[in-house]
Amino acid sequence: MRTVDLLDRMQPVYLTGRNRTIDYMNGPFRDIAPDLFPEFKSADRLDQPRPPAPRELDAILDRIAGGEDTVEILQQVQTADGTRYYRSSHFRLVEDGAPAGYAGVYTDVTSENDAARYAERTTSRFEDIVRAASDWVWETDKNLNLTYVSNRIGDLTETPPRQLIGRYLFSLGVPEEAERRQPEIGRLPDTLMPFCGLVLLIGRTEETRRRVALSGAPYFDDNSGDFAGYRGTGTDITREFEAEHRARVSQAALLDSMKELQERNIQLAQALEKSNAASQAKTDFLGKMSHELRTPLNAIIGFSDLSLLESFGKLPDRYKEYFGDIRKAADHLLTIINDILDAVNLDAGKAKIQLEKIKLKPLVEEVLPLVEAEARSRGVDIAAVTVDDGWAVKADRGRLRQILINLVVNALKFTEQGGSVGIETGTGDDGTVLLTVWDTGIGISREQQGLIFDGFHQVQADPVIAPTEGTGLGLTISQQLARLMGGDLRVESELEKGSRFTIILPATAKKQKKKRRARKPVRNSA
Repeated sequence: MRTVDLLDRMQPVYLTGRNRTIDYMNGPFRDIAPDLFPEFKSADRLDQPRPPAPRELDAILDRIAGGEDTVEILQQVQTADGTRYYRSSHFRLVEDGAPAGYAGVYTDVTSENDAARYAERTTSRFEDIVRAASDWVWETDKNLNLTYVSNRIGDLTETPPRQLIGRYLFSLGVPEEAERRQPEIGRLPDTLMPFCGLVLLIGRTEETRRRVALSGAPYFDDNSGDFAGYRGTGTDITREFEAEHRARVSQAALLDSMKELQERNIQLAQALEKSNAASQAKTDFLGKMSHELRTPLNAIIGFSDLSLLESFGKLPDRYKEYFGDIRKAADHLLTIINDILDAVNLDAGKAKIQLEKIKLKPLVEEVLPLVEAEARSRGVDIAAVTVDDGWAVKADRGRLRQILINLVVNALKFTEQGGSVGIETGTGDDGTVLLTVWDTGIGISREQQGLIFDGFHQVQADPVIAPTEGTGLGLTISQQLARLMGGDLRVESELEKGSRFTIILPATAKKQKKKRRARKPVRNSA
C-alpha cells in the first residue's frame, strides 16, 4: 500500500513549513477543512499548491511560536449532517535541531462529547430526583461504614460531611424503637435485605433532635459480583412527624370535645324534656286554676249585682257602695283570669280566630262607652277617639275588640290627669290598615320598648305600689292575637311625650282614604 493511501486512512492531518504555508494535508483533513475554516470554503483556495494557513489556524500557530509546546483545541463545527465536535492537537516540527514548521492532528469526538453530555444530563436528572425525593444520599462499604455522603447531611449532624466518612452508618443517630430494630440492623450485611423508612433520631439535644427516615439497598461489585455495601437516601421527616403528632392530639381533643358535647346534648335533652313537662304542668295548672276561680267569682259578681239592684230589699247607701267596690274588684279579677286563660290558650295553640270583614267605626263606637267612665275618673280627654266611615279590615271581631279595649285602657292607665288619648287610622305602604291608639302619657324608654311584649312584663310595675295594675299579659296577648289575624302590633314612644300603639291588619276595601295622622306620640302598657 502506498504511503499516501495509508495517510488518507488516518485522522485528519496537516503539515506546514516555517513560513506557515500548508505543505501537506491528507484526504480527511481536506474533507473537514471547509467546515473548520471559513477561508477554505472556496475550492480554489484548497486547490492551491501550498495555501497559507487560515487566520484561525495562524492564531494557534502564534501560541506555539510564543512558547507553548502543544495547543489542544475543542472545536464545534456545524456541518450539513449536523453539529460535530473535533479535538485538535497542534505542535512544532523540528529538523536537525532547528524549527522546520508545524503540524496538527484532528480527532472527531462527537460521539464521546454526546455521551459526556448525556451522562451530565443523566447525573443532573438523578441529582434533581434525589433532591426532590430525599434530603441526602449515602453509600457504605460491606461493613456499613460510610464511603460517601452528600453535603446536606452536614445540616443535620452539625458535622462536615468529609468527617463522617468511615463512620458506621447507624452511629449517626439512635434508631427509633432501638430494641426492636437493632437486631434487624445488625443482620443487614448477612441478609442483604433492602430497608425503607428506618427512622434515626439525630441530634444532641431534645430541642435540636431531628427525625430522619433512611432507605437503602445493597449494591455489588461490577467485576466480581460480591456484596460491596449499601446505598440509599435520608429524608428529614421531623415536620411531618410533628404535624401528624399535632393532628393526633387535635383529633383526641376533638373526640373528647365531641364526647363532652354529646353528654351535654343528652343533659340538654333531659332538661328540655323536664322544662316541657314543667311548662305543660304550668299550663295545665293555670288553665284549671282559672276555670276553678271563675265559678266562685261568677257567684260573687252575681250576688253583687243582685245586691246593687236591691233584689233582696232596700240597702243603705253605705252598703250599696260596699257592693259596688266588690263588683269592681270582681271585674278586675275576672279580667286577670281571662288574660291568663288567653295566654294559656295561645301558648297551647288553642286560640280560635274567625276572620271576617269588620268596619272600624262601629267597632270603635262600641268600645267607647266601655272606657268613658275610666277616662272620666282619671281626668283624661278621649274626644279624639273617633274613626271615619269607610275603614274596614279582615279580622276576628271579638279579638280585635279585645285588643282595642286593652290598648285604650293601657293608654288611660299611663296618662296623667289633663292628658289625652285618641284613635286614628291610616294606610301602610303595603296597603294594610293601621289602627293607632295614642296618648300623651309617661312614654316608654327605648330599652323598655324591647320588653313590653314579653309575658308578665310591666312598665314601672310594682305589686306593692300598684296591686291592681294587671298581670302584664295584655300587650303580649294583643300582639299574638294581631299576628294570628295576619297582622301585627307595634309601638313608638318617647319618654314624657307619650306613646303610639299601632294595630296592623289586612284591608278588605280597595284603596282606603288615608286619614291624617294625629300629632300625638305613642305610649306603652304593662
